[in-house]
Amino acid sequence: MRLPGVRDGKGPLIVRLAYWRLRSIWGQVLEPTRIYALVPRLMMAFGKLLRAVEKPHKLPLEMKSIAMARVAMRVGCPF
Repeated sequence: MRLPGVRDGKGPLIVRLAYWRLRSIWGQVLEPTRIYALVPRLMMAFGKLLRAVEKPHKLPLEMKSIAMARVAMRVGCPF
């Protein structure tokens, strides 16, 4: 059984703002984000991690690889 994610227009203000931003970037809110939004602090921490990983000049390559592998393990990605 899968967890139902937070739907559009629901959740705290920070979740609604994040959804608005994601729709402006990608045109939709991805399902993993809806699951992370069940715990807004987790969603914000994941967002910070993604922003850090997207800036290659601020994060050493080894650390970037480790971070990407850890995130993939947490979300169950078999990559």
